[in-house]
Amino acid sequence: MKNVLAVIGLAVVLKKGYELYCEYSEMKRELETRKPATPS
Repeated sequence: MKNVLAVIGLAVVLKKGYELYCEYSEMKRELETRKPATPS
């Protein structure tokens, strides 16, 4: 039973981490596309 809960917990943590990573990558990409548009 403990192993089942551990696997479920790990899956939840990995899923949340992956979502955050995707969000971060998207924000980074948005920043890169915005940067060249602004004249410096």
